[in-house]
Amino acid sequence: MILALAFLGLTSRTPILTFHDIIAVRTKDSKWFDCTVKEFEDQIAWFKKRHAVFVSTAMVYKSLSSKKALPKNAVCMTFADNYLGFYRYAWPILKRERIPVTQFVHTGFVGSKVGRPKLTWAQLIELDRTGLVTIGSQTVTHPEDLTSMSSAQVLAEFRNSKQQLEAKLGHQVFELAYPNGKFDARVSAIAKEAGYSAAYTEGCIPAEKATNFFEIPRYVHTRYRDAWQIAHGRS
Repeated sequence: MILALAFLGLTSRTPILTFHDIIAVRTKDSKWFDCTVKEFEDQIAWFKKRHAVFVSTAMVYKSLSSKKALPKNAVCMTFADNYLGFYRYAWPILKRERIPVTQFVHTGFVGSKVGRPKLTWAQLIELDRTGLVTIGSQTVTHPEDLTSMSSAQVLAEFRNSKQQLEAKLGHQVFELAYPNGKFDARVSAIAKEAGYSAAYTEGCIPAEKATNFFEIPRYVHTRYRDAWQIAHGRS
């Protein structure tokens, strides 16, 4: 059983955003989770105008574990689903702005060209070695709902993905994101059992409001204004 943690002593309030695919322009085939290059640039400019300090998930974890507040106006960015659009469109911007980011990967689809293309292992290794991009797990097959699976199935999804990432990257992987943000207490306990240090949901509250390390919330990127206002008290 995971013990609830008291992060109440922390004065910082950090919104973690999760993006999915970055696309050149919006079309009739675009999905709700798509973010265009211009929209992405505009969001970063919006945060910079408000003196945001971009922090990594590792910094968030360190803050929670040590109970030492993050810098004023901290914001954290993550990506889900390993879309090639990240490499083509988001990465050049993030590299230019020196913004740390975490990309959560479902290992069973790395390099797939079916549907929307995914990053290859070579691209993930390249990004990992920059020091700006953290690679985390999003299971092997991206199940629709982990809570409907047996504990053995969930454990296999978590462990196998972690092992595949570590074998390819050459170092340990500590972070996990639940596909579609779906989890429960049993699933989050299995994440700990599988050897992760932190796992991320899609709850719309600041990171410091998490009850434990395996239920750290993230806002979908379209709610960035709300996320900032809730965390920092101004728009």
